[in-house]
Amino acid sequence: MYATLTTTPSVVTKPTQHRIIGRLTLALHCVVACVALSIAFILFDNTLFAWHPAFMSIGYVVFMTEGLIAAIHFRQIDGHERVKAIWSHALLQLRAVICIVIGFGVIYRNKILLGKPHFVSLHAKFGLATLILSILMPLWGLVSFRRMGIIQRFPEVWQPRIKAAHRQLGFITWLLALVTIELALPHPAVKKGWLTLAWQGGVGVIAVLLSVLSAKAVGGPKHFSGPEDALCKTV
Repeated sequence: MYATLTTTPSVVTKPTQHRIIGRLTLALHCVVACVALSIAFILFDNTLFAWHPAFMSIGYVVFMTEGLIAAIHFRQIDGHERVKAIWSHALLQLRAVICIVIGFGVIYRNKILLGKPHFVSLHAKFGLATLILSILMPLWGLVSFRRMGIIQRFPEVWQPRIKAAHRQLGFITWLLALVTIELALPHPAVKKGWLTLAWQGGVGVIAVLLSVLSAKAVGGPKHFSGPEDALCKTV
């Protein structure tokens, strides 16, 4: 009787948990696409400066957000599927970094051409800090990925902390990027009236949705394939 009472709730809540996670993920995909693509296309006027918001919105709002979604989901699986999911996450983050570096190069060059000083505004200062972290986090991720053979060089007691720090700092980097975007949107160079308010609201919605998704997924049921998936200790 006791066994029946303790196992029944998990049977009931598991499909519900999957449904919630699935809907949150779908909502995130939709909001991410709408916000990032509208910023990139509406602000693009074929000037050098216009490439900056285009690359930054695609890099941070699309690729980095999708990379975090992938990272949240692969924490629920194990074995070979987890390895493939980690590589998918890594490729998304690589694309994000490429876009971000190009976007930074564009605005840096644009300021040189206009004779303007660098890193003066609050947006620029936040952007520089975010850029540095955005480059460091993928490198930290390589260290955390056991298949690379680097994390094993550290004491075993440190290894879970290294992985946890990568997750936490990666999330902080992404949040910092969203704050940087929020600071940029009211700037006269990109301000578009009610659209600016809509973009700021959309960025806020993305932050909330991903935070809720992370909380739901981490607290939800995990899917392990079987005893052979002692692979979890190798990824």
